[in-house]
Amino acid sequence: MQGQELELDLQLVRRVKTGERAAFDSLVDKYKEKTFALAFNMLGNYEDAKDILQEAFVRAYVNIKNFREDSSFYTWFYKILVNLCRDFLRRKSAQRKVFVEPLKTQDDEEAKMIEAADRSPNPSEAALDKEIQAMAEEAINLLSEKQRTVFILRHIQGMKIDEIAKVLNCNESTVKVHLFRAVRNLQKSLLPYLSIRGGI
Repeated sequence: MQGQELELDLQLVRRVKTGERAAFDSLVDKYKEKTFALAFNMLGNYEDAKDILQEAFVRAYVNIKNFREDSSFYTWFYKILVNLCRDFLRRKSAQRKVFVEPLKTQDDEEAKMIEAADRSPNPSEAALDKEIQAMAEEAINLLSEKQRTVFILRHIQGMKIDEIAKVLNCNESTVKVHLFRAVRNLQKSLLPYLSIRGGI
């Protein structure tokens, strides 16, 4: 995240601390889509993700006075959200399910144009891609909780190693170890399918 964005967040946080609710609404609007994706990736259920995200925003608003301005707001908020997701899963003793569905981005229009330009779709290839995606979801779900969380934050949420370390309250070396093991385990699980698809 660029310094200008961080400074803008910090200004909004300071306004929230003075009691300006509209400033917090701006933070919610800015991060709700990406943080919902994180909650959904971790919980695998739309309603659960929506409820947990709402609870996370409430906690952030109530505890905003405790936010120290030596870190980014979004890292601080991610920590709240990730902890709530993990607590929720422990309470339910549920199998975490990750749905590898890309977020909508500014590149969507370009992707649509490319798709439209492909006048010779291959049904068997599309079916294989769908099968690989299903296998990827299953493989991610089989990772340990720490490996899965680190993988989601790094490769689905796009966070940096140092940011993940702050969210999970651990050092960067630990994050790298979990990430390495997660990728290694996923490669073992998906290698046969990626070889067929031509990915490896």
